Amino acid sequence: MLKNGNARVLPRSKYFSLAVTSLGVLLLNIDLFVMNVALPTIGKTLNAPLSTVSWAITAYTLMIGIFPASAGKLSDVFGEKKLYLAGITLFTVASFACGISPNVFLLILFRALQGLGAATMIPGTLSILIHAYPEKQRGLAIGLNGGIGGIGIVAGPILGGLLVHGDNWRWIFFVNVPLGIVTILLTLLFVNEQQISQASKKIDWKGLIILSIGLLFILLSFTQAEKSGLHSDSIFFLVAGLALLFLFIRLERRVSEPLIDLTLFRSIYFTLPCISMLLFSASLFGSQPYWSMFFQNFWGFSPFWGGLAFLPATCLIALLTPVAGIIGQKSGNRLRYVVMFGALITSISFIYAADINTESSYITVLLPSLLIRGIGIPFLVSSTSLMMMNSVPSNKSGLAAGVLNMSRNVGTSLGVAVLGLLFASDTGRTLSSLSKEFPGGDLSTAKELAAQFSVIKNSTAAPFAETAIISGFGHLALFCALALIPVFLSALTLRKRRKKN
Repeated sequence: MLKNGNARVLPRSKYFSLAVTSLGVLLLNIDLFVMNVALPTIGKTLNAPLSTVSWAITAYTLMIGIFPASAGKLSDVFGEKKLYLAGITLFTVASFACGISPNVFLLILFRALQGLGAATMIPGTLSILIHAYPEKQRGLAIGLNGGIGGIGIVAGPILGGLLVHGDNWRWIFFVNVPLGIVTILLTLLFVNEQQISQASKKIDWKGLIILSIGLLFILLSFTQAEKSGLHSDSIFFLVAGLALLFLFIRLERRVSEPLIDLTLFRSIYFTLPCISMLLFSASLFGSQPYWSMFFQNFWGFSPFWGGLAFLPATCLIALLTPVAGIIGQKSGNRLRYVVMFGALITSISFIYAADINTESSYITVLLPSLLIRGIGIPFLVSSTSLMMMNSVPSNKSGLAAGVLNMSRNVGTSLGVAVLGLLFASDTGRTLSSLSKEFPGGDLSTAKELAAQFSVIKNSTAAPFAETAIISGFGHLALFCALALIPVFLSALTLRKRRKKN
């Protein structure tokens, strides 16, 4: 028997804790992307327009963007095992409900509940590992967890392509049920619960409600901007959300047991990883839908092959993340150099993609870019997570994990919206310049095609749309590369610090 704090831990429990949390993250990431390839089939089966069905994806994304920080506090109050069990149970039940949904409105509702279950699970993934592993082994544990969970990013579209045949889209949800049950049983049997401090039992419910509504408004603003551009409704949601977040900060300073301990942000070892994760997610995950559309709509890849296109990078991420975790763990006070290396390599991968032109192919440009990305991401993500989790006491590990994941999810939503606006603006400028050179061209049709990354053969608009799409995609990649420069510079500012108990 080994001792971990005040709890007695079986030596094997840490390996099962890693298996349980990795399986959970894998499921969450798969369901983040698995619906993309099934949208047309779902719309046809449920007699609903694509714009309505897409809210099933949005509902899931909103939930995992809103609640991780609040769930992190609840995890510290009630215990990460209880919250993780509650989350995976809700996720599993909601997955089954999604599969049997008779109409699109119930599907959207159950997807929101599925997202709520995912958000409840998220803080426990890192918190359970922090308590199960001694500090000298946490880098490896976080690395393995990230590597296995990262497979879900590419497995989602591939799994969707394999399962969606005819009206069999419901299996993209049913497949979660047996995996969810296995995760629940493993958690009950092998994950140890930590003793909870009685001093932290009070929950700031008012703060939780204000924070949740504020984040909901901000994410709705990003969603509206991505769907229909920057209009009055998206500006209203953004201003209202920021006002509620300001009110939340004012209230948190006055309560004895705040939902989020704002003093944590005084430490640059807590704050900078949050900012880095937000910018990284905005660049990588925010650009992911546009890469998928480029593969499928522009180059004509099937959903299955479009998912496989990301496989080389995903394999590298899965292989290198444990290695990056070990290197980060052993780097000690030089951990910032690992962050800088990851940010630099990931930025270079986007710069490589920005050089795309009409003669480029997957083999010559985007595959090398993805391979470079697969090297940089493991070092950036694992070292950022390790730096942040080591900066807080163990009784606040759930909150730290929740804030870190909230930064990632908000960054993803922000990235999708900003990159969408950037792409639309760039293609618009390109087509405007072409209209002066070719006044007789069908530029209105070209604009519609460019917005969907689509080129119709034998269409007079096709050459114009192709030029605009190539230009917009290249500038989008360049913008992502520039967004990672602050991540590199923020790590450069970190200096050696003394360990505090």
